[in-house]
Amino acid sequence: MLKKYLLSAGIVVIALTMTSIPRIRVLQAQENVTIDNIIFGELWMGEELTKEDLKDHVVGVEFWGKWCQSCRAALPHLVKWYEKYSPKGFILLGFHSTRNETKEQVISLCKGLKITFNIYNGGNVTGLDIKGIPHFVLFDHKGNLAYSGHPMEAEADKKLDEAMKSAPDFLVGEGPYKKLTALVEKIKQRKELGKVLTTLKTKHLNSEDETEKTEAEQLISRLEGYGNKLLGRANKKKDTEPLNCFNIYQEVVILFKGDEIGNTADNALKELKEDKTFQDNLKADKEYLEIEKEVDKFKGCNKCAIFSKTCNDCQKKNPQFEPTFQKAKTLVKKYPSSPAASKVKEILPVE
Repeated sequence: MLKKYLLSAGIVVIALTMTSIPRIRVLQAQENVTIDNIIFGELWMGEELTKEDLKDHVVGVEFWGKWCQSCRAALPHLVKWYEKYSPKGFILLGFHSTRNETKEQVISLCKGLKITFNIYNGGNVTGLDIKGIPHFVLFDHKGNLAYSGHPMEAEADKKLDEAMKSAPDFLVGEGPYKKLTALVEKIKQRKELGKVLTTLKTKHLNSEDETEKTEAEQLISRLEGYGNKLLGRANKKKDTEPLNCFNIYQEVVILFKGDEIGNTADNALKELKEDKTFQDNLKADKEYLEIEKEVDKFKGCNKCAIFSKTCNDCQKKNPQFEPTFQKAKTLVKKYPSSPAASKVKEILPVE
């Protein structure tokens, strides 16, 4: 472990970057620490989350820094955790402790390591002081602290596995379900959620059996909450991340076909197809992704640990720099007002 540093940001298996790192001391009163103690830093990479989004999920928070060799060595292990458990509802937050690193440098490192969980500039878990980094904090699905320590310890793997095994499917909740077990299994498999909702509303919601009715109400609430959250996320990304917006709407159409939620997504897609500005931004986003893939392969020169867009030696070391740079210039010229034009300027020296 490194010297005692405090990361001023919160984590849910999220990577954050901190702007100040004061000395701290270790506190042992961990039994009172819950997900309510998480304070989010500035989101640098990933999806906007609230504390409400963390409820009913197993949440991991990783305190780390790009400048910390032990932290970088632990990141591939976290990536494996996330790949294995995120489909089951695991949320991972990375709170980064920043010294002189830029946002672009941190994101470049994360993308190179195939990190897809949230990265924050700063963050904190109040009531829990961290002796050094890397440091992993785990909360179970009830929001209680389950582990606090080095991410590479065998105990961390054990506690995470135990937390995931004991956590119910986040679309189903704790239950127990006695009457609607067949529908519960369909929900867990993420199959035909629209048909499941229709069946719940037309067949079970008005049942004279109070247990059946209560179970139907719980499932409807969870499914509609999830579907509406996806719709809200897609709508929010319309002007900033058109490709993600489009993909989320398509996912909702498939998942909730036959229900009003699916119909809403389908209508939104039809409107977007008639929106010329959105369609141009969508094309630009697709071109940007291809450019980003090429830039991700660039290597740093002898002076730079990773590729720097402003370093002439880095540019000369990568034969693909010039053709990729030209693609970026073309994108900016064709779609000057698109979100992709702004993003490409962050990774290449395009005016």
